[in-house]
Amino acid sequence: MSCAAPTVVVGGVTLSTSDFVNAQELVTTVSGDGGDPTLDEYNENIANGNNTASRRGVQIAETVPTQTSLPTEIPFSPEASNDTSTNSRQGSAVTPGLWSGSYDQALSTNFKVRDFTINAVFPNQLIDYLSYTKDVRFSNLQNLAVNVAEPLRAKFGNFRINSGLRNKSSTSSGVSQHILGQAIDVQFSGWTYARYWENAAWIKDNIPYDQFIFEHSDKTGLAWYHLSYNPAGNRAPSVRTKVMTMYRNHYSPGLKRFG
Repeated sequence: MSCAAPTVVVGGVTLSTSDFVNAQELVTTVSGDGGDPTLDEYNENIANGNNTASRRGVQIAETVPTQTSLPTEIPFSPEASNDTSTNSRQGSAVTPGLWSGSYDQALSTNFKVRDFTINAVFPNQLIDYLSYTKDVRFSNLQNLAVNVAEPLRAKFGNFRINSGLRNKSSTSSGVSQHILGQAIDVQFSGWTYARYWENAAWIKDNIPYDQFIFEHSDKTGLAWYHLSYNPAGNRAPSVRTKVMTMYRNHYSPGLKRFG
């Protein structure tokens, strides 16, 4: 008797109906310890109850309370830091569009819906989720593609999208811009850690992001970039959460090198 998880074909791609199975490739090939799908964003601190409403769990964007405490800072001394940023770029507003239902619909010149959803290493369908309609999430993906993915590709070439749109929070009680369709996690083939560190400085100063996190696997030391874009307005460079480093499941403001 087979115990295989049920599957569904979406846009020509066979997906498991199990979130864990869909995440397994990312767990295996990217971090080996589940670092990306389980601990991804600094804002999870809000969802753990560290907020003015003392609420736990997924916080809907329209009602996210004010953060009252910061997560534990990285308890290791970095080899180098790059913490100064004056990046206040807001990017280009994209006229909200409607999703046709095709995963081959263009988001921008070089990216389609499928690139941020079912073709990501951690695949998810574009569906209505929580209080967000498919069209709202599609519009957010358009803005993300135009303002973040396109300039990133123009500067550095093709990259792999580990995780784009998500239909599940990044932690058991977390809040994530991935849910909104406002964030991607990316890696570049063949890059050394030194190259990730060097190019993070350019990203920090030049791309119109809402939040940039230089993320590291807890065990393997592999690195990737988390970048988000908020059509309603990117946070100011003075905000501590604008640029962050995640290392061994701890966060610190600014960019930190650990290898």
